[in-house]
Amino acid sequence: MPRSLPPLTALRAFEAAARLSSFTRAARELHVTPAAVSHQIRGLEKFLGVTLFRRTTRRLELTEQGRVAAELFREGFEKLARGVSQLRADETGASLTLSVTTAFATRWLVPRLGRFARRCPGIDLKLKAGTQPVDFDHDDIDVAVRIGRGGVAGATAIPLFGESVVPLASAAFIRQHGLRRPADLAHAPLLHDDSMRRVGRRTRWSEWLAAARVRNVDTGHGMHIDDGHLVLQAAAGGSGVALGRLVYALDDLDARRLRMPFGPVLDLDVQYYLFVPEARAGEPAIAAVWAWFAQEAELFVPRLREFIRASSGAAPAGRAAR
Repeated sequence: MPRSLPPLTALRAFEAAARLSSFTRAARELHVTPAAVSHQIRGLEKFLGVTLFRRTTRRLELTEQGRVAAELFREGFEKLARGVSQLRADETGASLTLSVTTAFATRWLVPRLGRFARRCPGIDLKLKAGTQPVDFDHDDIDVAVRIGRGGVAGATAIPLFGESVVPLASAAFIRQHGLRRPADLAHAPLLHDDSMRRVGRRTRWSEWLAAARVRNVDTGHGMHIDDGHLVLQAAAGGSGVALGRLVYALDDLDARRLRMPFGPVLDLDVQYYLFVPEARAGEPAIAAVWAWFAQEAELFVPRLREFIRASSGAAPAGRAAR
């Protein structure tokens, strides 16, 4: 029996508008006009015989039927994307070299590689650890992940997620030094993460203390570590309080190997990017890796935001000055 389905363009328009809560942002993502998105969604509503959105002058809201439809269609598009990626990857039988920093590989990438192998069984992924700037013309790499502000010549920069920092230490260290409020840092050894100096940005304690409105802490002492992973290891081992990167620390926080004694959370003006050579972006294996990173980022970001929202009532301190 033939299936009666609405046009795929209408389903894509609805899924994007529901996910982004905006016809304008959905239009930008789909490279059409907002009027075209609205027209497609009205046609879908007519086809389904239901109202998907409540349209008000101030915001766009899903109806109850719209929420159900958004979840079903999102799952459908994710299955389609996985199927296409797997078929394309299987066809290529490719080998790709991914350049990442050791800290990013250890803290974020490696725990997820099992899912990559299941989604892209036809791709043999080779990890190349390094901190040098991305240069596809001279380095033997196919794709790369770096933190920064984008802008690599000849490459497409795909933003994955932002970064935030907050004081982190072991539970025993927090008890030993009586860390109850930011001013208590005046009596505790500080750990300094110098790992982002290569992208023109240092995560300075002075910057966080200014956001916390604390002035009595001497930031001129303490251990300096040029690796975002190792500074968290030192904090977990009781060596001091780290101004730790939450993207790297989230698993340790969930496992209680590290604790956040107090806020605020400071959002940095940098992001993690997947860099893809512009001339090769359409290659099946590279497109499959791109799709996998995008899916993992989509799963990770809500978890990160929820932790920030729920952590000890600490509201974000706002984006750091550029």
